[in-house]
Amino acid sequence: MDRERRQHPVTSVPGALAVAMWSVYVLLAAFFYSPDIPPSVLTIGICGILACLAVILNFAYWRLIVILASFVYISFYATRVFRMIAMTPDFGISSLPSGLAFYYGSSWRVTVGMLQERGVAGGLAHGFLEYAIPVLSLALIGLTLMSRRSRRSASLAG
Repeated sequence: MDRERRQHPVTSVPGALAVAMWSVYVLLAAFFYSPDIPPSVLTIGICGILACLAVILNFAYWRLIVILASFVYISFYATRVFRMIAMTPDFGISSLPSGLAFYYGSSWRVTVGMLQERGVAGGLAHGFLEYAIPVLSLALIGLTLMSRRSRRSASLAG
């Protein structure tokens, strides 16, 4: 158990993933959205930076901060997707799957447009921000919760 306490969070899978994911998000968002960064991206970026600092500085509640930063991202992302789906004609709960298919189908066209307008770097940045970060955020929440649970069960067994 003393070894667990001395282990720095960056050496754990959730800690390393949090630092990597939020660092890449902040850099890509700054590149992709500059010079006019939307307030939602700014809020998410600040939460991501706080999560990175909590992990790097070995804050006692770094897991909670990482989970909260991921929830902030997921809530903004879900709100954006829902708003886009709700703008479709004849929106209803029964049309939710077709609305999601429409959203992600349109997003592929936007990614292709970004490739044409901003080049490979802009297209890859958009693709990463739109497709990879939501999946990585959900994975980060799951890994962080599992690491907390495994640490707690190891302390109960020992």
